[in-house]
Amino acid sequence: MRTTRVLAFSVPPEFENQILRHAKMEHRTLSEYLREAVRHYMTLRQFEATQKAVSARMKKKGLRVSDVETAVEKLRKRP
Repeated sequence: MRTTRVLAFSVPPEFENQILRHAKMEHRTLSEYLREAVRHYMTLRQFEATQKAVSARMKKKGLRVSDVETAVEKLRKRP
């Protein structure tokens, strides 16, 4: 039984050439390269969503980034 699925999508020819060049430079198959690209994209989007949620919570509590940095610095200096 097959454990993977084949997905199809379209790209302009020049973009295809760029993708293929990059995959070749990294000594990866096209599938490996695209899987890794999608993983990175999803990780970035999750990070951005988390950052947005944390920023909203900080704003609601009246905190600034410098407040958090100061608190972390104090905790790191504890024996």
